[in-house]
Amino acid sequence: MKEDRKRILKMVEEGLISAEEAAELFESLDKADKAEKAEKEPNQLTEQVKWDQGESYYSQNKKQSTTSKKAKLLSLVEEAFTKIKNVDLDFNFGTHTVVSHIFHSQNVDVSNLDIDIANGSLTLSPWNEADVRIECEAKVYQVDDKDRARQNFLDTSAFHVDEKQLHFSVPSKQIKTDVVMKIPERLYEKISVKLFNGPVNAESVKTKQLRVKTSNGDVTLKRLEGKLLFVETGNGKITTDQVMMEEVETETMNGAIHLDGQFHAVDAQTVNGSIQCAWEGENTRTGFFRTTTGSIRLHVPNTVKIEGKLESNIGGLHCDLHNYQVVNETKEVIKRTLQFEAQQEHSALLHIEAETKTGSIWVLPNK
Repeated sequence: MKEDRKRILKMVEEGLISAEEAAELFESLDKADKAEKAEKEPNQLTEQVKWDQGESYYSQNKKQSTTSKKAKLLSLVEEAFTKIKNVDLDFNFGTHTVVSHIFHSQNVDVSNLDIDIANGSLTLSPWNEADVRIECEAKVYQVDDKDRARQNFLDTSAFHVDEKQLHFSVPSKQIKTDVVMKIPERLYEKISVKLFNGPVNAESVKTKQLRVKTSNGDVTLKRLEGKLLFVETGNGKITTDQVMMEEVETETMNGAIHLDGQFHAVDAQTVNGSIQCAWEGENTRTGFFRTTTGSIRLHVPNTVKIEGKLESNIGGLHCDLHNYQVVNETKEVIKRTLQFEAQQEHSALLHIEAETKTGSIWVLPNK
């Protein structure tokens, strides 16, 4: 029980759950502890049968069994995510040599970008030029000679432009390449970014479709405009700020998701981490949010009608919207649901569904 409390405090420290959620988990652990102690008491036979207490005895034992199941669920979930979070991706290849190189292509007329970097980072932004400039700083591992390291990097990397498509890649995992890419300021059809290890940052990019995938690293997107945004990371935080996208899909195994902007449809999922979403504007349709361990906070606009469905196994459900109406509500020991409607005077509709296993959910008015 002491170790369980330490794990809960660790989750608070890392921002995965709030202090209120920790208090709820502590309460659940206390109940589970009492239930386990009761189960360990030796069974004794008695000749005295109290028939009038039979129903209450059954009810009490059922409640204890349910509470014990809740504690086991909490333990299993936290143990699994602790293992996920402590995964150590070993990129220590020993000695390395640092080389710098700039790829530059003039008067580029492309509509699609394909970027693939095995190990490193990417910063993508537009500039007021018709050229593409890719600034690379690479650590070439297991090479101690500057010339050989540079040649190794050039032989491994690829950069070419043909038929409206730009392709850039550094596929070697033994080269860690930090890339700053500047592209002409225009509306692109599709931008695809893939990293095995490393963060992705993009700012002020306009594209109809942006797909970002990294196995290990944060993804930070600011002031983007377009139609479809898809972000996936195995281990890392996903953040969007002042983003204008019609459809947004985000998924991470271990990390928080913070979304801010104008979205028509949002789908956000994480296994170990909290979710926050703040809508701007009235062009909203749907929002689906799911996490296993972590809280969910949704800030919705006050100029649209809200239909919501919230669900949590361990945690509270809170709707702080003005004059909201409860359509359906359940408060079972290991499952709580809340279905509600709010701001019925508006015609535009936002439908939201949020689910967490070990955390609380808040629906709040946007500031």
